[in-house]
Amino acid sequence: MQAAPCERPFFVRKHFWQSFKALMKLITILFLGLLLSFAAGCGSDAASKENGGDEGSPSPDLGPPTVEFLMAALSNNVLEIKRHIASGTDLEQRDPNPQGNQSTALMMAAAFGHAEVAHLLMEAGADLNAQNKDGDTALHSAAFLCHPEIVEDLLSHGADAGVSNLKGSTPPDGLRLPWPLAKGIYDLLNAVLFTPMQQPLDIDRIEKTREEMLKLFD
Repeated sequence: MQAAPCERPFFVRKHFWQSFKALMKLITILFLGLLLSFAAGCGSDAASKENGGDEGSPSPDLGPPTVEFLMAALSNNVLEIKRHIASGTDLEQRDPNPQGNQSTALMMAAAFGHAEVAHLLMEAGADLNAQNKDGDTALHSAAFLCHPEIVEDLLSHGADAGVSNLKGSTPPDGLRLPWPLAKGIYDLLNAVLFTPMQQPLDIDRIEKTREEMLKLFD
């Protein structure tokens, strides 16, 4: 009767912990490698957002891009994403940081909860099941960070919820991590990345949303 309590922590350590260390590496190393260019692009990003919030498909009339593609996705710059799509930018280009995890723009938008940017990229034909060098997809990040709109959008566009990363975890597996362990990861990510990027995580929302998120994969 006492064996079961011992099995769960072992299962968690074996099947989840290394996977989420990889997720932290994905988000911290990749995106922190872009912080310097983010600072340089803040001014143009703010100006672009004022004119780029309207819905609609990208149009050649928008003019050429003025912000680097991956930075536009990271900073939720809708207008610049539309410009890149209209200009034929390669949607599958990877983060050039040699220490990074080779994330795509869709992965970045999914991790930060940039739903409109993610939707535009999906509609433009971005690879939904592209994997970074740890095997994670956009759906892994969107699920773990509890962005239901993006998860639903990815699934409705045909993203594969059964893709395993290199540690054997699928997107819904992250939502099954016991809350005490998961919260430690969220707190760390919030401290080293999301808060410095002025996009802090709502930890209370995430805790309340995780069970509902799992239902999206039923």
